[in-house]
Amino acid sequence: MVYKHGVYGEQIPYAGTIPVAALGTIPVYIGNAPIQQINTEGVADYDYSGMVNMPMLIDSLPSAKSSIGYSDSWDKYTLGEAIKAHFDNGISAIGPIIVINMASPTILEATETTETIILSGVAGNKVGYIEDPQAAIENVVVTSTTTITSSDYSLEYEGDSIKITITKAGYDDASCIAAYNRVDVSDTVLTTTVFENALNSIDLSESKLGVIPNIIAAPNYSEKPTYHAKMIAKATAKISQKWYAICASDIISDSTADTIAEAIALKATNGYTSKLDKVCWPMAKLGTYQYHLSTLAVVTMQQQDTLVDGVPYISPSNKLINASSVVVEDGTPIAFDEVTANLLNKEGITTTNIVKGALRLWGPHMANYSYEALDNILPEDRSDASIRMMQFLLNSLQYDYLDDVDKPLSRRDIDSIKASVQQWLNGLVNEGKLLYATINFNETSNDTTDLVNGDFTFDVATTTTPNAKSLTFKVQYSLVGLTTLTGGATV
Repeated sequence: MVYKHGVYGEQIPYAGTIPVAALGTIPVYIGNAPIQQINTEGVADYDYSGMVNMPMLIDSLPSAKSSIGYSDSWDKYTLGEAIKAHFDNGISAIGPIIVINMASPTILEATETTETIILSGVAGNKVGYIEDPQAAIENVVVTSTTTITSSDYSLEYEGDSIKITITKAGYDDASCIAAYNRVDVSDTVLTTTVFENALNSIDLSESKLGVIPNIIAAPNYSEKPTYHAKMIAKATAKISQKWYAICASDIISDSTADTIAEAIALKATNGYTSKLDKVCWPMAKLGTYQYHLSTLAVVTMQQQDTLVDGVPYISPSNKLINASSVVVEDGTPIAFDEVTANLLNKEGITTTNIVKGALRLWGPHMANYSYEALDNILPEDRSDASIRMMQFLLNSLQYDYLDDVDKPLSRRDIDSIKASVQQWLNGLVNEGKLLYATINFNETSNDTTDLVNGDFTFDVATTTTPNAKSLTFKVQYSLVGLTTLTGGATV
């Protein structure tokens, strides 16, 4: 302990947690994490089963690192992107989020990797680094021209790297050899079947974590049509076949779609047309970090919804995102104006726009939207806020009245439910979150057979509050003002 006498100050990085509610905007991310970092001692046959294809709740950067590990190699460990965007974005943390990791350190690449490691330091304390995020301590064997055994060196994780410390007395070699088999995170191993299993494990969120996610995202996977189709199928089937959710996905921005026209064409070709899909293009960059726009869209939705008590009645469009430039997959900057951005919007693609000198998310629709086919789209399905608001109403009603299941339901009880729901709906209307909402218990929806079987149906009619997609101010010249010059009669 250091001797102190006086007054001292020390800033401690934020490591707090974010309150968790059962309902609210809680995204779930499917992807890969370097969970081998949790096995800090490199124990052989470490039990990773609780960290593979199981939902885990993350509410801070420290909790992410201690639960699933973290890597900046987002092309391999895709969950790092979500963790960075939500909890280490340089502005403010927003969460919680659920993550489901598919990668297992027990599944390794067949070919052994052999790497020469440059050492530094003094004899008996030589240090070097394996700078490969797919290396796992339990798989690494270190050799050298000077004979060493496992007791002559130690291994520990240091960020994305593994630190090798050779402590053998008198050892002074300038390098050593590290041999290992890398953790396999390729699509050959993480197939659509594995992805589907991860999606199905979302159903465990309520029982395991006590929360119900309502946005499904999978950066780096959603841009692949076969994986994307699994996401939409899961959202369509509903979480636990009950809870409504949307997806946030991307159109790939590689050489096949690095222009506006190509992105629009690829959306149609790949069948990204679901009303449950917030589809985005291209990517966005902040410093050296390059984000899928779907990730920033999820962050924006959660931030916006949190500001208004978790009610998703405001579109994330035209809200600031934490990025400074727009890029395609290889990092090449791409610039376009509002007119061009609107070409994407009219086809149901969310993008970005520079507004008042800052980068904002731009696009208030879901993937089902097409301006040319507007007459074929139901009124409630024309904006992202309306679609999400309808899901919010359904999820809330299902959750709030679960306790009434398997109880006797008399006329008084029916009236009590109606009164309770109507009071809640009135509050949403009074706050401008809905324009109109009523609940009724109609005879036409409840025939004798249904009632005998204990099946009761309440009819709710509602009008969501439209978000202003455009504002037009018509300014016309008038001669009236000329009378101020003469003081005469109005012309």
